[in-house]
Amino acid sequence: MINPSAILAAPFAAASLALPATPPVTAADLWREGVHLEWWELSDLLQETTGWTIKPGHCPDDPDGVGHWLIDPSGDPEGDIWPGPDIDDVEHYVGWRIDEALASADS
Repeated sequence: MINPSAILAAPFAAASLALPATPPVTAADLWREGVHLEWWELSDLLQETTGWTIKPGHCPDDPDGVGHWLIDPSGDPEGDIWPGPDIDDVEHYVGWRIDEALASADS
């Protein structure tokens, strides 16, 4: 006896459908779309584009004791620690550097 499902499946089994590879989404792609990045993602993007990084640290001015340092390419902290676990202020401070670096890379 012939299996009807085997007859129907045979043409599909013989054909292979290759989907195009999807490139991975990068932090730069997320930045361009306005997605909020975690501190380590912002730090990686900042380092890739400008050589600067962000490093978490202890902040006595914050009730949680959390803050972030902005580190220049030579490894020195820029100014005082940014208080709080939220990096919005750091993001606004360094955003123009990222935007300029991405714009020049796209040119």
